[in-house]
Amino acid sequence: MNIDYVLGSKEDFFRFLETISLQDKVAILAHNDLDGISSTLLLEKILGAKRIKADYVEFLEIKSDMAKEVLVKLKDNGVTKVIIADLNLEGIDYEGFEEMRNEMGVFLIDHHPIGEKLIDKSNIIKAVSQDCTCLIVFILGEDLIDSEEWGWLVCAAIFADYSFRSEKNLKFLKSFYPEVEPETISSSVPGINARKISSALIYYKNDPKYVFSLLKEKNLEEISETHEIIEKEVYRAVDDFPKNRKYYPKKGIYFYEIKSPFDILSYVATLIGGADPDKTMIFMMKMKNSVRFSARSSNGGMDMGELMKKGIEGLEDANGGGHVPAAAAQVKIEDVEIFKKRVLEDD
Repeated sequence: MNIDYVLGSKEDFFRFLETISLQDKVAILAHNDLDGISSTLLLEKILGAKRIKADYVEFLEIKSDMAKEVLVKLKDNGVTKVIIADLNLEGIDYEGFEEMRNEMGVFLIDHHPIGEKLIDKSNIIKAVSQDCTCLIVFILGEDLIDSEEWGWLVCAAIFADYSFRSEKNLKFLKSFYPEVEPETISSSVPGINARKISSALIYYKNDPKYVFSLLKEKNLEEISETHEIIEKEVYRAVDDFPKNRKYYPKKGIYFYEIKSPFDILSYVATLIGGADPDKTMIFMMKMKNSVRFSARSSNGGMDMGELMKKGIEGLEDANGGGHVPAAAAQVKIEDVEIFKKRVLEDD
Protein backbone atom coordinates (compact mmCIF):
# COMPACT_ATOMS: atom_id res chain seq x y z
CA MET A 1 0.00 0.00 0.00
CA ASN A 2 1.17 3.55 -0.75
CA ILE A 3 0.87 6.70 1.32
CA ASP A 4 -0.18 9.88 -0.47
CA TYR A 5 2.75 12.08 0.54
CA VAL A 6 2.26 15.84 0.32
CA LEU A 7 5.74 16.49 1.69
CA GLY A 8 8.76 14.31 2.44
CA SER A 9 9.29 10.59 1.93
CA LYS A 10 10.09 7.27 3.57
CA GLU A 11 13.71 7.74 2.56
CA ASP A 12 13.84 11.07 4.43
CA PHE A 13 12.64 9.37 7.60
CA PHE A 14 15.23 6.60 7.55
CA ARG A 15 18.00 9.05 6.68
CA PHE A 16 17.07 10.93 9.84
CA LEU A 17 17.24 7.73 11.88
CA GLU A 18 20.74 7.13 10.52
CA THR A 19 21.86 10.43 12.08
CA ILE A 20 21.00 9.17 15.58
CA SER A 21 24.10 8.06 17.45
CA LEU A 22 24.64 6.21 20.74
CA GLN A 23 25.27 9.57 22.42
CA ASP A 24 21.88 10.99 21.41
CA LYS A 25 18.86 11.05 23.71
CA VAL A 26 15.71 10.49 21.66
CA ALA A 27 12.20 11.78 22.39
CA ILE A 28 8.82 11.07 20.82
CA LEU A 29 6.17 13.77 21.05
CA ALA A 30 2.62 12.96 19.95
CA HIS A 31 -0.98 14.10 20.20
CA ASN A 32 -2.77 12.73 23.26
CA ASP A 33 -5.46 10.98 21.20
CA LEU A 34 -5.75 7.47 19.76
CA ASP A 35 -3.92 8.33 16.54
CA GLY A 36 -1.04 9.98 18.40
CA ILE A 37 -0.65 7.28 21.03
CA SER A 38 -0.84 4.40 18.54
CA SER A 39 1.67 6.20 16.29
CA THR A 40 4.05 6.43 19.24
CA LEU A 41 3.76 2.71 19.97
CA LEU A 42 4.65 1.87 16.35
CA LEU A 43 7.48 4.42 16.31
CA GLU A 44 8.96 2.69 19.36
CA LYS A 45 8.80 -0.62 17.44
CA ILE A 46 10.65 0.93 14.48
CA LEU A 47 13.28 2.50 16.72
CA GLY A 48 13.73 -0.76 18.62
CA ALA A 49 14.28 -2.66 15.36
CA LYS A 50 16.99 -0.09 14.55
CA ARG A 51 18.46 -0.49 18.08
CA ILE A 52 17.45 3.03 19.05
CA LYS A 53 15.89 3.68 22.43
CA ALA A 54 13.12 6.23 22.97
CA ASP A 55 14.40 7.88 26.15
CA TYR A 56 11.51 10.31 26.60
CA VAL A 57 7.84 10.12 25.52
CA GLU A 58 5.30 12.90 25.95
CA PHE A 59 1.68 13.20 24.81
CA LEU A 60 0.54 16.76 24.21
CA GLU A 61 -2.81 18.48 24.29
CA ILE A 62 -3.31 20.83 21.35
CA LYS A 63 -2.74 24.44 22.38
CA SER A 64 -1.09 27.53 20.98
CA ASP A 65 2.20 27.34 22.92
CA MET A 66 2.64 23.56 23.16
CA ALA A 67 6.05 23.45 21.44
CA LYS A 68 7.56 26.17 23.62
CA GLU A 69 6.16 24.53 26.73
CA VAL A 70 7.48 21.02 26.04
CA LEU A 71 10.87 22.34 24.85
CA VAL A 72 11.75 23.18 28.46
CA LYS A 73 11.16 19.55 29.46
CA LEU A 74 13.17 18.25 26.50
CA LYS A 75 16.15 20.39 27.48
CA ASP A 76 15.87 19.36 31.13
CA ASN A 77 15.99 15.70 30.03
CA GLY A 78 18.99 16.23 27.76
CA VAL A 79 17.09 15.32 24.58
CA THR A 80 19.01 15.83 21.34
CA LYS A 81 16.72 14.20 18.73
CA VAL A 82 12.92 14.45 18.53
CA ILE A 83 10.32 12.60 16.46
CA ILE A 84 6.92 14.31 16.39
CA ALA A 85 3.73 12.45 15.45
CA ASP A 86 0.20 13.67 14.71
CA LEU A 87 0.86 17.22 15.94
CA ASN A 88 0.40 20.12 13.55
CA LEU A 89 3.21 21.78 15.47
CA GLU A 90 4.50 23.95 12.63
CA GLY A 91 0.98 25.27 12.05
CA ILE A 92 -0.19 25.84 15.63
CA ASP A 93 3.04 26.92 17.37
CA TYR A 94 5.38 27.86 14.53
CA GLU A 95 7.79 29.93 16.65
CA GLY A 96 8.08 27.16 19.23
CA PHE A 97 8.58 24.55 16.51
CA GLU A 98 11.39 26.54 14.89
CA GLU A 99 13.01 27.13 18.29
CA MET A 100 12.92 23.37 18.87
CA ARG A 101 14.56 22.76 15.47
CA ASN A 102 17.32 25.22 16.36
CA GLU A 103 18.02 23.40 19.63
CA MET A 104 17.93 19.75 18.46
CA GLY A 105 17.35 17.42 15.52
CA VAL A 106 13.63 17.18 14.71
CA PHE A 107 11.55 14.99 12.38
CA LEU A 108 7.79 15.54 12.07
CA ILE A 109 5.23 13.01 10.76
CA ASP A 110 1.71 14.32 10.32
CA HIS A 111 -1.44 14.41 8.19
CA HIS A 112 -2.67 17.93 8.93
CA PRO A 113 -2.32 20.68 6.30
CA ILE A 114 1.15 22.26 6.08
CA GLY A 115 1.51 25.34 8.28
CA GLU A 116 1.27 28.57 6.27
CA LYS A 117 4.41 30.06 7.83
CA LEU A 118 6.63 27.06 7.20
CA ILE A 119 9.73 27.86 5.13
CA ASP A 120 12.21 25.05 5.87
CA LYS A 121 10.39 21.87 4.80
CA SER A 122 13.23 19.44 5.51
CA ASN A 123 12.74 16.51 7.90
CA ILE A 124 8.96 16.66 7.58
CA ILE A 125 6.51 14.08 6.27
CA LYS A 126 3.03 15.34 5.49
CA ALA A 127 0.38 13.09 3.98
CA VAL A 128 -3.17 13.83 2.84
CA SER A 129 -5.67 14.26 5.67
CA GLN A 130 -7.29 10.86 5.06
CA ASP A 131 -4.05 9.01 5.83
CA CYS A 132 -4.00 9.09 9.64
CA THR A 133 -0.55 9.32 11.25
CA CYS A 134 -0.67 5.80 12.67
CA LEU A 135 -1.19 4.44 9.15
CA ILE A 136 1.70 6.58 7.85
CA VAL A 137 4.03 5.22 10.56
CA PHE A 138 2.84 1.66 9.95
CA ILE A 139 3.68 1.91 6.25
CA LEU A 140 7.02 3.58 7.03
CA GLY A 141 7.91 0.59 9.20
CA GLU A 142 6.14 -2.12 7.23
CA ASP A 143 9.32 -4.24 7.12
CA LEU A 144 10.00 -3.74 10.84
CA ILE A 145 6.54 -3.93 12.48
CA ASP A 146 4.66 -7.20 13.02
CA SER A 147 1.39 -6.56 11.16
CA GLU A 148 -0.32 -9.59 12.71
CA GLU A 149 0.43 -8.22 16.17
CA TRP A 150 -0.37 -4.54 15.58
CA GLY A 151 -2.62 -4.35 12.52
CA TRP A 152 -5.69 -4.19 14.77
CA LEU A 153 -4.40 -0.98 16.36
CA VAL A 154 -3.81 0.69 12.99
CA CYS A 155 -7.37 -0.23 11.98
CA ALA A 156 -8.72 1.32 15.19
CA ALA A 157 -6.84 4.55 14.40
CA ILE A 158 -8.21 4.51 10.85
CA PHE A 159 -11.74 4.42 12.27
CA ALA A 160 -11.09 7.08 14.91
CA ASP A 161 -9.69 9.56 12.36
CA TYR A 162 -12.30 8.87 9.64
CA SER A 163 -9.52 7.59 7.39
CA PHE A 164 -11.79 4.78 6.17
CA ARG A 165 -13.57 7.36 3.97
CA SER A 166 -10.65 6.93 1.58
CA GLU A 167 -11.20 3.97 -0.77
CA LYS A 168 -7.61 2.74 -0.47
CA ASN A 169 -7.67 3.00 3.33
CA LEU A 170 -10.97 1.12 3.50
CA LYS A 171 -9.38 -1.58 1.34
CA PHE A 172 -6.45 -1.72 3.80
CA LEU A 173 -8.85 -2.03 6.73
CA LYS A 174 -10.81 -4.78 4.96
CA SER A 175 -7.57 -6.73 4.49
CA PHE A 176 -7.71 -7.27 8.27
CA TYR A 177 -11.52 -7.22 8.67
CA PRO A 178 -13.17 -8.32 5.38
CA GLU A 179 -16.68 -7.93 6.82
CA VAL A 180 -16.33 -4.18 7.50
CA GLU A 181 -18.56 -1.78 5.58
CA PRO A 182 -18.65 2.03 6.02
CA GLU A 183 -22.32 1.96 7.07
CA THR A 184 -21.73 -0.39 10.01
CA ILE A 185 -18.12 0.39 10.92
CA SER A 186 -19.02 1.90 14.33
CA SER A 187 -20.20 -1.53 15.52
CA SER A 188 -17.37 -3.46 13.81
CA VAL A 189 -14.30 -4.83 15.61
CA PRO A 190 -12.04 -1.85 14.68
CA GLY A 191 -14.85 0.57 15.54
CA ILE A 192 -15.38 -0.99 18.96
CA ASN A 193 -11.62 -1.18 19.63
CA ALA A 194 -11.29 2.51 18.79
CA ARG A 195 -14.18 3.40 21.07
CA LYS A 196 -12.68 1.39 23.94
CA ILE A 197 -9.29 3.07 23.62
CA SER A 198 -10.92 6.49 23.32
CA SER A 199 -12.88 5.74 26.51
CA ALA A 200 -9.68 4.89 28.36
CA LEU A 201 -8.10 8.15 27.19
CA ILE A 202 -11.11 10.05 28.51
CA TYR A 203 -11.17 8.19 31.83
CA TYR A 204 -7.42 8.66 32.34
CA LYS A 205 -7.34 12.09 30.73
CA ASN A 206 -4.53 13.34 32.97
CA ASP A 207 -2.41 10.24 32.44
CA PRO A 208 -2.29 9.27 28.73
CA LYS A 209 1.00 7.47 29.38
CA TYR A 210 -0.93 4.94 31.46
CA VAL A 211 -3.23 4.18 28.52
CA PHE A 212 -0.10 3.93 26.36
CA SER A 213 1.30 1.32 28.76
CA LEU A 214 -1.99 -0.64 28.65
CA LEU A 215 -1.83 -0.73 24.85
CA LYS A 216 1.80 -1.85 24.85
CA GLU A 217 0.84 -4.69 27.18
CA LYS A 218 -2.34 -5.34 25.14
CA ASN A 219 -4.27 -5.08 28.41
CA LEU A 220 -7.67 -4.70 26.79
CA GLU A 221 -9.46 -5.97 29.90
CA GLU A 222 -8.81 -2.77 31.88
CA ILE A 223 -9.48 -0.67 28.79
CA SER A 224 -12.87 -2.41 28.46
CA GLU A 225 -13.74 -1.66 32.10
CA THR A 226 -13.30 2.08 31.63
CA HIS A 227 -15.24 1.84 28.37
CA GLU A 228 -18.40 0.75 30.19
CA ILE A 229 -18.27 3.84 32.41
CA ILE A 230 -17.67 6.29 29.58
CA GLU A 231 -20.17 4.61 27.23
CA LYS A 232 -23.02 5.42 29.63
CA GLU A 233 -22.15 9.11 29.41
CA VAL A 234 -21.65 8.97 25.65
CA TYR A 235 -24.99 7.32 24.93
CA ARG A 236 -26.78 9.70 27.25
CA ALA A 237 -25.48 12.48 24.97
CA VAL A 238 -26.32 10.50 21.82
CA ASP A 239 -29.91 10.06 23.03
CA ASP A 240 -30.15 13.74 23.95
CA PHE A 241 -28.75 14.96 20.62
CA PRO A 242 -32.00 14.75 18.55
CA LYS A 243 -33.92 16.54 21.31
CA ASN A 244 -31.61 19.48 22.01
CA ARG A 245 -29.57 20.04 18.84
CA LYS A 246 -30.10 23.36 17.08
CA TYR A 247 -30.28 23.54 13.32
CA TYR A 248 -29.15 26.56 11.30
CA PRO A 249 -30.63 26.03 7.80
CA LYS A 250 -28.88 29.00 6.19
CA LYS A 251 -25.51 27.27 6.67
CA GLY A 252 -26.83 23.71 6.99
CA ILE A 253 -25.13 23.16 10.36
CA TYR A 254 -26.33 21.40 13.50
CA PHE A 255 -25.04 22.78 16.83
CA TYR A 256 -25.15 20.72 20.00
CA GLU A 257 -23.77 21.36 23.51
CA ILE A 258 -22.55 18.31 25.44
CA LYS A 259 -22.84 18.34 29.22
CA SER A 260 -20.88 15.72 31.14
CA PRO A 261 -18.31 15.37 33.96
CA PHE A 262 -16.10 13.54 31.44
CA ASP A 263 -14.46 15.06 28.38
CA ILE A 264 -16.49 13.07 25.84
CA LEU A 265 -16.59 15.81 23.19
CA SER A 266 -14.51 14.16 20.46
CA TYR A 267 -15.94 10.71 21.19
CA VAL A 268 -19.55 11.88 20.81
CA ALA A 269 -18.71 13.89 17.70
CA THR A 270 -17.07 10.88 16.05
CA LEU A 271 -19.92 8.53 16.96
CA ILE A 272 -22.79 10.80 15.87
CA GLY A 273 -20.90 12.16 12.89
CA GLY A 274 -20.01 8.68 11.68
CA ALA A 275 -23.59 7.46 12.04
CA ASP A 276 -24.98 10.38 9.99
CA PRO A 277 -22.20 11.37 7.59
CA ASP A 278 -24.38 13.51 5.31
CA LYS A 279 -24.92 16.16 7.97
CA THR A 280 -22.53 18.92 9.08
CA MET A 281 -22.34 19.14 12.89
CA ILE A 282 -20.52 21.24 15.45
CA PHE A 283 -20.42 19.96 19.03
CA MET A 284 -19.39 22.16 21.92
CA MET A 285 -18.45 21.55 25.54
CA LYS A 286 -17.67 24.01 28.33
CA MET A 287 -14.44 23.41 30.21
CA LYS A 288 -13.13 25.30 33.25
CA ASN A 289 -12.16 28.57 31.53
CA SER A 290 -12.88 27.85 27.88
CA VAL A 291 -15.19 26.19 25.40
CA ARG A 292 -14.07 23.46 23.03
CA PHE A 293 -15.63 22.63 19.68
CA SER A 294 -15.49 19.48 17.57
CA ALA A 295 -16.77 19.66 13.99
CA ARG A 296 -17.74 16.84 11.63
CA SER A 297 -18.72 16.78 7.95
CA SER A 298 -17.88 13.33 6.65
CA ASN A 299 -19.34 13.91 3.19
CA GLY A 300 -16.65 16.52 2.50
CA GLY A 301 -19.19 19.15 1.54
CA MET A 302 -17.62 21.72 3.86
CA ASP A 303 -13.99 22.04 5.02
CA MET A 304 -14.17 21.76 8.81
CA GLY A 305 -10.53 22.73 9.30
CA GLU A 306 -10.97 26.02 7.46
CA LEU A 307 -14.27 26.65 9.23
CA MET A 308 -12.62 26.31 12.65
CA LYS A 309 -9.79 28.66 11.59
CA LYS A 310 -12.37 31.19 10.44
CA GLY A 311 -14.11 31.00 13.82
CA ILE A 312 -11.00 31.66 15.91
CA GLU A 313 -9.28 34.27 13.75
CA GLY A 314 -7.94 37.12 15.88
CA LEU A 315 -9.36 35.74 19.14
CA GLU A 316 -7.03 35.81 22.14
CA ASP A 317 -5.81 32.43 23.47
CA ALA A 318 -7.78 30.57 20.79
CA ASN A 319 -6.63 27.69 18.62
CA GLY A 320 -8.21 25.50 16.00
CA GLY A 321 -7.94 23.65 12.71
CA GLY A 322 -7.88 20.11 11.39
CA HIS A 323 -9.04 18.20 8.35
CA VAL A 324 -11.85 18.54 5.82
CA PRO A 325 -14.14 15.99 7.54
CA ALA A 326 -13.10 16.57 11.16
CA ALA A 327 -11.63 19.51 13.06
CA ALA A 328 -11.57 21.18 16.46
CA ALA A 329 -11.24 24.56 18.13
CA GLN A 330 -11.00 26.13 21.57
CA VAL A 331 -11.93 29.68 22.63
CA LYS A 332 -12.41 31.61 25.84
CA ILE A 333 -15.94 31.45 27.28
CA GLU A 334 -16.54 35.14 26.52
CA ASP A 335 -15.75 34.56 22.83
CA VAL A 336 -18.23 31.73 22.19
CA GLU A 337 -20.89 33.89 20.53
CA ILE A 338 -18.29 35.54 18.28
CA PHE A 339 -17.07 32.10 17.22
CA LYS A 340 -20.60 30.84 16.51
CA LYS A 341 -21.53 33.95 14.53
CA ARG A 342 -18.45 33.56 12.33
CA VAL A 343 -18.93 29.88 11.50
CA LEU A 344 -22.61 30.41 10.74
CA GLU A 345 -22.27 33.46 8.51
CA ASP A 346 -22.13 33.26 4.72
CA ASP A 347 -18.69 33.10 3.12
